[in-house]
Amino acid sequence: MTRKIILASKSPRRKVLLEQIGLKFEICESEYEEDMGAISDPHELVKFLALNKARDVAKHYDDAIIIGADTFVIFNDKFIGKPKDENDARKILQNFSGKEHEVVTGFAIIDTKNNIEINDVGTALVKFRKLTEEEIESYIATGEPMTRAGAYGLMEKAAVLIDSINGDFYSVIGLPLNKIYTNLSKLGVDVLKT
Repeated sequence: MTRKIILASKSPRRKVLLEQIGLKFEICESEYEEDMGAISDPHELVKFLALNKARDVAKHYDDAIIIGADTFVIFNDKFIGKPKDENDARKILQNFSGKEHEVVTGFAIIDTKNNIEINDVGTALVKFRKLTEEEIESYIATGEPMTRAGAYGLMEKAAVLIDSINGDFYSVIGLPLNKIYTNLSKLGVDVLKT
């Protein structure tokens, strides 16, 4: 069964991940305004935001499957977004040095024809190795930290800063692919049969 699948995100990483598993889809960016204060629990908030992004796009389609997602970096029970400036990036990377932080990706899949909503989360613990001040300065100089939540891009140069990842690797990149695949299968979408 071929269904129209819509990614409710302009994230280049999410696009690449869905292409990687062979999914045929279109992109329709959500216009949902995030309210970071809506729910205090980060795991529930990330699911809530992903669901509302997907719902915002779903209202435009009568017969489609919509995929929405949101990703947070959490350190010491605080959300770590994109750095405000280089000093902020420096502080974030110094805090992460030699320590572990959590990355959570909430996702929502909405079948607009059958009125089904699936909402879940993928998580991973990411540990940085102990970084030198020179490494931190060199990495900041690449400009990469300035456009990434948590001030690093795992699939970019920051790959050399990571000691270990425990949990769902693809959640760190932006979509828990195994959970996406499993839930799409429940909706009759066989990703492996192209």
